[in-house]
Amino acid sequence: MDVLIASTALAVSLFLIYRGTRRSTSKSIPIPGPPPHPFVGHTFQVPTTKTWKYFEKLSHEYGPIVKVTLAGDDIVVLSDPADAEELLGRRSAIYSSRRPLVYAGKYRSGNMRMSQMPYGPNLRKQRAAFHQMLQPQALGGYEPIQHNESLHLLLDLIKTPENFYVHFQRFSASLIFTLTFGQQIDDDDKALDEIIGLLITFVQDINPSAHLVDTFPILDRLPDFLSPWRAEARHKHQLELNLYGRLSSGVKTQMEKDAGIECFTARLWDQQKKLGLTDKELFYVAGTAFIAGTDTSSISLLWFVVAMALYPEAMKKAQAEIDLIFDSDTLPRFSKMEDLPYCCALVREVLRWGPAAPLSIPHYLDVDDEYKGYTIRKGTTVIPSIWNMHHNEALFPNPYTFDPDRFLSEKSGTDNVVDSLAEGHYGFGFGRRKCPGQHMGTKSTWIAIVRVLWAFNIQPRKDASGNDMEINPENCTSGLTVRPEEFPVDFVPRSAGHLETIKSEGRI
Repeated sequence: MDVLIASTALAVSLFLIYRGTRRSTSKSIPIPGPPPHPFVGHTFQVPTTKTWKYFEKLSHEYGPIVKVTLAGDDIVVLSDPADAEELLGRRSAIYSSRRPLVYAGKYRSGNMRMSQMPYGPNLRKQRAAFHQMLQPQALGGYEPIQHNESLHLLLDLIKTPENFYVHFQRFSASLIFTLTFGQQIDDDDKALDEIIGLLITFVQDINPSAHLVDTFPILDRLPDFLSPWRAEARHKHQLELNLYGRLSSGVKTQMEKDAGIECFTARLWDQQKKLGLTDKELFYVAGTAFIAGTDTSSISLLWFVVAMALYPEAMKKAQAEIDLIFDSDTLPRFSKMEDLPYCCALVREVLRWGPAAPLSIPHYLDVDDEYKGYTIRKGTTVIPSIWNMHHNEALFPNPYTFDPDRFLSEKSGTDNVVDSLAEGHYGFGFGRRKCPGQHMGTKSTWIAIVRVLWAFNIQPRKDASGNDMEINPENCTSGLTVRPEEFPVDFVPRSAGHLETIKSEGRI
């Protein structure tokens, strides 16, 4: 065993020396970045928690394009959206792949998860399937589900407001579950717990530093008895496949009884042959649609609550606008979106101020490229720092301040109010990897936010002395997606009339 470990360490060391020597002889203009340590580069300099904060510091020191090297692999971090639009957008043909992740991609996902796929035919096939599920004419058909689930959220906040953190997570999970599989999920349905459990572990596993084999892929050559992580990843894959398969097959069975069933998975079954999906691929498209939508939507809503507690003037301004359109006996609906410009601006500001993924999922360069005098080598991981872009003083004055007015003065590039919600910020990514569910996600976020503001005042909880308890946005999780840690707020109904309307609509 000691001999094996020593041999592996020697192989890794020789590999790193080779990579370092090969790159040091290059005549390319060096991309700015901190001085690396010999052989290991910046491996021990880049923190594994709140990495976006470290990259923010580097951007202030070295500029909008920064390079670090981890275990011989180049990582280029982009902090200017113009650079990201050029490289990841206009040059997307060579910047749209993904760095292979052995644990999360090869074994845990069976190379079937769209977010982890390299650019190629399989990715294009899955994106076509997503667009089939989310084509614009279908979005209006899903509005009744969004109305129902947002009403359920209001009822939950009335019954147990102290559990708001769970209620917002449940809203997103239940909404996407119904949209994906065409059935409502009960509070005690084990599927919800199963999927949220899978979501939590996947967010952990996708972090490139979470598993040693993703830093040193050569370790994948070790036999199974020396690689217990491989059996663990395969077990998680089987759990996912079993769950997604059970839920997707249930939709197919339901379609035989009710040809009019409307949900994402029903659309996939209808188009399976045309899309060229195997059953397992269909299961993964449906299942990962749920996973992706649940996490980001719930996170955005929690950052919304933080913002309202810290910036009550923005909350009051939004409520004043809502009150002009909807009185206490009328629940807000999508039909009046165009009459609520400040609320639309507030949603956009939530997505800017508290991005669900401060560092977008990394892109991977397929060939050598030249940009602004720099040589970016094949195999470089390119990370758009959404956090840096959203907190750029030149683009967003006073970027750490929550201020929806900044979007009211901005001319939108579209006359479609739904499309405009996804504009002016960069949280949905770039180029061919841009999130295909952005319009569905922003609509769901909008209806939840507007209804909560219509129904409740959100305020910091008081301590025993009657003072506001502290709410600090710096207290947050760390990973691919970032949510605020649980924090003390109260949801106070705005009037007896609002309460009665919610109960009446919810029939309780």
